Amino acid sequence: MGSEKPGSVVKGPPITVTCECGERHDLFYGESWTCPSCGRAYDTHNIPAHEYAQIRGLQRRYRVVPVALGLVVAALAILFTLTGNIVGVFFIMPVAIISWFVFIRPTHRRRYAAAIRDLPQWDLRAEADLTPAAGGDRTPNPGRPGTT
Repeated sequence: MGSEKPGSVVKGPPITVTCECGERHDLFYGESWTCPSCGRAYDTHNIPAHEYAQIRGLQRRYRVVPVALGLVVAALAILFTLTGNIVGVFFIMPVAIISWFVFIRPTHRRRYAAAIRDLPQWDLRAEADLTPAAGGDRTPNPGRPGTT
C-alpha cells in the first residue's frame, strides 16, 4: 500500500511474473505477457479466480481504515470550521496525524503483513517456451516444461 502500480485499486494488485531467464514484469489478473528475452509466454488466467479474489478482498479491507480515518478527520474539521471553532481544527489535525503515524499505522501495517503471509502464492509456468531456431523464426522447444 502506498506506491502501487497505477490501476491497482480498480484492477486489483499486480502479479509479478519472473521468467526463468530472470526477466520480471508486473501484470494485472487476466493479462498475458511474453518475455522479450526468451519468448516464454505467461498467462495470469491460470491463477484460480477465487484465490485472487481473496487477495483483492484483503487489499480492499485494509484500505478502508486509512480512508475512514481521513474522512472522519475531514468531517470533524469541517464541522469545527462551520461552528466557528477554528481552535478545534488546529487541535484535531495534529492529534489525528500523530495518532496515525505513531499508533494506528504501525499496527495496521503489521496486521496487513501477517494477513498477506497467509495468502496463497502461485508458481506460474510458461505456456509456450519459444526459442530462436536456426532460421531466426521462433519454434516451440519440446525440451522445456510447459510447452505445447
